[in-house]
This record gives sequence, C-alpha cells and structure tokens, in this order.
Amino acid sequence: MKRRSYLRTAGVGVAGLLAGCSAEPVDTDSPTDSGSESTDVTGTTTGGTTETSTLLVGTYSSFIDAPSTSPGAWVKERFEAEHDATLEWFAPDGGMEYFLQRRNQGVTVDTDLYAGLTPENMVRVDDNLESGDSLFKPVDTGALSNYDNVVEEYLFDPQERAIPMGASYISLVYNQNLLDKRGVDGPKTFEDLTNDAYRDGLLIPNPQNSETGLEFLFWTINEYGEDGYLDYWQRLLDNGARILESWGAAYGAYSEGEAPAVVSYATDQVFADMSGADMAEHQIGFLNGEGYAYLEAMARFSDTDRPKLAETFMSFMLEPEIQAEVAQRNVALPAVDNAELSQTFDELTPEPETAVSFSYDQLSGNVDTWLEEWSRQVAGQ
Repeated sequence: MKRRSYLRTAGVGVAGLLAGCSAEPVDTDSPTDSGSESTDVTGTTTGGTTETSTLLVGTYSSFIDAPSTSPGAWVKERFEAEHDATLEWFAPDGGMEYFLQRRNQGVTVDTDLYAGLTPENMVRVDDNLESGDSLFKPVDTGALSNYDNVVEEYLFDPQERAIPMGASYISLVYNQNLLDKRGVDGPKTFEDLTNDAYRDGLLIPNPQNSETGLEFLFWTINEYGEDGYLDYWQRLLDNGARILESWGAAYGAYSEGEAPAVVSYATDQVFADMSGADMAEHQIGFLNGEGYAYLEAMARFSDTDRPKLAETFMSFMLEPEIQAEVAQRNVALPAVDNAELSQTFDELTPEPETAVSFSYDQLSGNVDTWLEEWSRQVAGQ
C-alpha cells in the first residue's frame, strides 16, 4: 500500500473567515441490528461502573443498508465475534439534527456513539446547542489502539471528541464519452464549468440536503471568498448547471446521461470497478488540481452510560484490518496509514495535487450563515 499524505491542506483564501456517495443518508427512525438476531442484554462491570453489553451506535443509513455495498452488517458481525457485546445500529431521520433537538428539548440521548460525523455536523451542533454542555464527550486517545497511526490531517476536533474513521475527496465525476461528443476533455478548473463548452453539463446535490453539496459549497467559498462565491454560483446557474435535491438524485440523473458531470466523490472508480462499468463514464475531475477533503469521525455522546464499551468500539474501528475492510465496503479511504489495501484499490483512488478543507475554527459560526446566504440567492432560482 502507498503511504498517503492525504491532506496537503491549502491555505484558506477567504478573508475574514472564523475559521461513495457513502455518507449520504436515507434514514430510518428505529435501531436496527442489520438483520441479525438480537441477544439478551447482560451487565458487565468495568472500573466500578456497571455497563450493559449492548452498544447503540448512530450512523447514516447507507452505512448499514446501501443498495450497493455497505459495511454495517459486516462490522456488527465482526465486533460481536471479537467482544462480549451486542452492537445495534440507529440511523434516525435528520441525522445529527435528531440528536441536537433531543438535547435542546432536555431529552436524554440514549445512543452511545455516532459513526460518520463530519466537521460541519459537529460545528452546527456546537453552534446551536442551547445549553453550555457539549453533546459529545472527549476521548482518552491514549487508550485507543492504533491511534498513533491515524492520519494527522484527519483530526478536526480541537477538543478530541471526534476520532477519525474514514475520508474521501469531493470532486467531479465526469463521462468522457459524452464530452467527446462535445469535442472537449474533462473540466480542469472552476471557470471551465462556466464556459459554453460545458453548458448544461453539471449536476450538483443541494447543499441544504446533502453533505456532498455542502462541501462543494465550502470548496467554492475557499476558491472565490465570501465576497465572490455567490457570483460564481450565479454564473454556474446561468450556464445551465442544475441543483438536485440530494446526492442520490444528482448521481442518478448523471447515471442516466442527463449531464456529463456531477459533484461526487473521488473514490467513484472503486464502485465502478466492482460493477464492471465503463471507466470512461467515471473519470475523476480535481478542479484546479484540488479536492475538498471529506472527513468522517466517531464521537461518543456525553449521555452514554457505556463509555468504556464505546471506547472499545472506537479501538476496534481503528484496527488496520477493520479499516481496510470498511474502506472497501464503504467506498472510502481509511483513516489510518497502516491499513493494507490492494494495489488495485490504490490505483482507483486518485489524490488531488492539493487537498483543501476548512478547520473546525474556520467553520464555527459560519456554516448556517453561508447556507442562508446561498439559499436566498441561489435556491429559489
């Protein structure tokens, strides 16, 4: 395996900022055991604290029941085989908003841990909590196995509540066969997308409903600044770019040939290879040589009465073998640098020349503002 330095983070070009496909949720409202039979709950005692041996882990639904491939059932089976515990998944409607509302309503969060937390998820929760207490509990990282091999640039929480579990890059995916009919190659720059050669050529997931679309919005803010990104979006729309409700809707339209390019993930060729697709229809486009780093983490809820079991799960998820398998099943990149993956996987997951991302501090206080500004000018068109 190539030892990656995944995030060669570019300087943020926004004055005054304070700071597969896998992560798009189609959620359910009740815990799920991924089809396995439930087991009786028993008690264990660790360090004088009695904990039940059932761990309830929140996540996005495609992690457990994607129509193509997902790691949830495999993770459950493997974790329960290695530990005297039962793992139950919970993918609520609204994702993190569900847990934020419960806390703000004074209702106990019964879920122990969340797997799939993004930097903007954490920032929006912290920005909108009505009490002074965090929704998440800091983790003793020294107690986690293989933590020293976590890719340093994937660490986004200054309070050490979020433990990286995977990553990807937001990029373009384009169909060179369709572009050949136009006599052009894949777009190389942000400005290319506003030119006549790419008119009616781009599908974008709505940032209001999609993590993919939201991080593309961040990417344009990084490129054009707070004073210029809305003008850029207007030029995209004037050139026929279409905003669709979700990543699934955008990628589905792309798959039907409705446009030659879609905002998606740089790991797209992994899934394309699994399905034997024509790779010309799954080319990766890093605009200006960049990709926006999509980061996912695990965070333990502060209300949990199973903190040790939650830490055990985090350690399990960081093991090299688990990281490698989850990366392949989740069509993503591992969060550790010692996960052994095949050369084929490595060849199908290209890296941009430069990875860009906003830090926790840069996002803090801005996510809702940027979305509101975008909505006023763009979403109504």
